[in-house]
Amino acid sequence: MRSLVSLALAGALALSALVPSALTPKVQAAEQTPEQILAKMNLDQKVGQLLWTHVYGDSADDTTYASDNQAIFGPGVSTPAQAVKKYHLGGVLYFNWAHNFSSENTDVTKVAALSNGLQAAAKADGNVPLGITIDQEGGMVSRVGAPATIFPGNMALGATGNQALAYSQGQVLGCEMRSLGINADFAPVLDVNTNPNNPVIGLRAISDDPNLVAQLGGAQIQGIQSQGVSATAKHFPGHGDADTDSHLGLPRVTYSRQVLNQHLVPFKTAINGGVDMIMTAHIVVDAIDPNLPATLSKPVLTGLLRQELGFTGVITTDALDMEGAQLAVMTPAEQAKYKELKNKEDSAKQKADKDPTQADSVREASTEFKNFLAPIRARVAVKALQAGSDILLNTKDAAAVVDGIKAAVKDGSLTSAQIDQSVLRILKWKQKRGVLKTEPIDAASVQAKLGTAASRDVASQIARNSVTLLRNDANKAPLNAAKGTRVLVAGSSWANPELLPEPLKAAGFTVVFTQDPDAKENPSDSEISAWVRQAANVDTVIFASYAPGAQQFKAIDALVATGKQVIVINTSLPYPLARYSGGGAGPQVVAEIYANNSVALAAAVDVLSGQASALGKLPVSVPGASGVAYARGFGLGYGSASATATATTPVATALATPALAATCGAIPTAKSTTKPSASLKAAPSSSQSPKRGLAHSGVETGLFAAFALALLGGGLALHSRTRQC
Repeated sequence: MRSLVSLALAGALALSALVPSALTPKVQAAEQTPEQILAKMNLDQKVGQLLWTHVYGDSADDTTYASDNQAIFGPGVSTPAQAVKKYHLGGVLYFNWAHNFSSENTDVTKVAALSNGLQAAAKADGNVPLGITIDQEGGMVSRVGAPATIFPGNMALGATGNQALAYSQGQVLGCEMRSLGINADFAPVLDVNTNPNNPVIGLRAISDDPNLVAQLGGAQIQGIQSQGVSATAKHFPGHGDADTDSHLGLPRVTYSRQVLNQHLVPFKTAINGGVDMIMTAHIVVDAIDPNLPATLSKPVLTGLLRQELGFTGVITTDALDMEGAQLAVMTPAEQAKYKELKNKEDSAKQKADKDPTQADSVREASTEFKNFLAPIRARVAVKALQAGSDILLNTKDAAAVVDGIKAAVKDGSLTSAQIDQSVLRILKWKQKRGVLKTEPIDAASVQAKLGTAASRDVASQIARNSVTLLRNDANKAPLNAAKGTRVLVAGSSWANPELLPEPLKAAGFTVVFTQDPDAKENPSDSEISAWVRQAANVDTVIFASYAPGAQQFKAIDALVATGKQVIVINTSLPYPLARYSGGGAGPQVVAEIYANNSVALAAAVDVLSGQASALGKLPVSVPGASGVAYARGFGLGYGSASATATATTPVATALATPALAATCGAIPTAKSTTKPSASLKAAPSSSQSPKRGLAHSGVETGLFAAFALALLGGGLALHSRTRQC
């Protein structure tokens, strides 16, 4: 869900802005049952509950981005609060690019204040509080930055094979998001990444093994939901084998139903474990419906997800402004016109970047493109509801979408009963997660709940346990940090090599590091020559790579040719490292760490310096020129593995750690009468899952804590403040 621009939202036609608010029924949500709330709603209010979108600004009354809000919600809607009120929005989705906050050094007190302001707008006159959502997956898709806890990401988690750490990561994510007023996290990714060339999932996936994805993804879900925040399993029925980014096109997978069943394993496990929400994929699955992407396909959402798998929770679309959804409903002529107008707008923007006097041409091109897309966006929204979706995410052009839905109800192509069913599911979710009785957050207390020592320790343990040694010639690692040992740090700017000197110095090394201020992803020949000269005066060279191609490998080869010990730390997908699987000339040590952030690079230093054990195992198979270069599960090791849990370790170890368990305090959920699931084993791909979902969740905190601690039986102390070695 990368670049989504807006969710079209409901609540009133262009005409509805003229209707006096006194004529809008007051539902008094806090005192009513979902059924009573629904009975008092008019059609505008019902449609509004289905529409969840981003709004521009960092406060409810922020007018700084009035033109951006008006582009989505129409004239007169300049602030986030006005959008919420006019369209009776069911939910909002936070993004840094929507100026809700900065992704670096996030002012979390302002985020909490934004949540308070938006909820106040939603609850005005007794109306329904908002679902507030975010994509906080951990790793490369993490909208809120520091002081929130920084994780290395899902594939790093997969390399640990550790359910307890997966649960703990989920618990931290849930705790931190709830402290900001966020009540649903669009995480975790349950896609099984079977295509090494997948352009949009990659490191966001846990593994190419459906059972490992199910085990660790299921544990994350229970961890998130233990904090009163809903988890969202995505992207159903699986985006892991795609070779097209659905933000930019319409992917299609042609595999058999038998192969599809493997991609469904994690989703079955999530449903069995009581996941609240499932997000759809804009991907055509030939085995079920060769005509439409899953988001718009009734055979996929109603037939497969609802009827066959028995999911009764909330279905949300992925962003409906993505090309994968929009192209699917266009005729060939409309697709050609779409391409023409998109190119026209892009060209106008490029000219305006060079010549600001061309701004008018950008506005004209954008308006023409928007007017063309308005009826198409309405068509997409109606099709998604017909297929079985409940939440329409980021549709853009609110008035057109609301008009389109109401017209579909009027002509019978979308029934009132369908609308009511979806709204009732959303209202029941809001009741269950305490949203209907939302109270203002104490913004002053938020800072203390994010990035705590216990939470950072979870992230560090995941990062250290994920470091995967693929090559260690003559056992050169761990390195000897004897006094005076000099290390040259080099690498791709995208790998963030500037984050290595500090932990290396702390480990006792003398570090040589200079970076060209104009450095790009791939080093220039002049940079490579400079590194070769610097290598003459050091003992070891560490090269940090990111998506290495010809130029990065050229740099590595040149450094190897100096005769110095060379260590490669790869911070992206492991697939390019196949070239080092056969031995022979090359770097003496190759380590895969799956992320380019501070926690991952510090963990690499911990492992390579011997302060932590080398324990990570590849969670994906790495194909070579002929056959498999590195098999899933491969990983050279050293040090003690005694402190590391396995994939079969009982989850919820974190609940035994008071510093982590007590951070967020009481969980605001409705009383549950359902006992928690007693297992996180992956669902067999051939069996039909029992009907589980929103009304049958097994993850309410009080019950789950007792269950988890009983399973734990005094299990492993994963959160010791001491380093592993």
